[in-house]
Amino acid sequence: MGTARTSERLVVLDDDTPSWRVPTAERGTGTLRVQLEWEPLVTASGLQRSTDLHLGCLWETRDRRNGLVQSQGELLAAPGYGARQVLRLGARGAQGEELLVDTRHLDLLRRVVLYLYTTRSAPPGYPELAPHVTLRRRDGARLQAWATGAPAGARTCALLSVHDVGGELVVRRENEYFTGPQREVAEAYGFDDLTWGPDGTVPLHA
Repeated sequence: MGTARTSERLVVLDDDTPSWRVPTAERGTGTLRVQLEWEPLVTASGLQRSTDLHLGCLWETRDRRNGLVQSQGELLAAPGYGARQVLRLGARGAQGEELLVDTRHLDLLRRVVLYLYTTRSAPPGYPELAPHVTLRRRDGARLQAWATGAPAGARTCALLSVHDVGGELVVRRENEYFTGPQREVAEAYGFDDLTWGPDGTVPLHA
């Protein structure tokens, strides 16, 4: 497992490099930006089609509270109190969506799992969209992972997990697909305290 250097501007997590350490120096002031991007789809007449692909985040704190941040269900920020929210959904555009991480309060978190999901029951079309997530660090370097090899019928994808290990952040590519909703991602990664609604997309007590 390597140690990132400022001179390494882009690290792509893949089968050969499945994980990377972000050093302790990344903690402090500032914002870590997590950006989901995809290839725009167009109709036969050249008009851009809407994309039902979204970025979500399961989180667990050091005292073992957990939850999720996603636009579905208006779960737009957590954990924290008032303005002290560690994770917050940012802007969504025609070609992507953003999650903002307040690095001043990263010490609240034990781990997070970044996932992709659709608000419909139909698969979002991973091969055509070629989605990828980029972590833009404060020193300008980037960590990037692509969602590849999606099986037929895949609806959700756990793409990255981030773990606090001795004060450093270990970012690991998961690239694991599920045919069901967000509940399947949570259950597979040990977020067992969440009680889900009937469709498995939003917890009953978020």
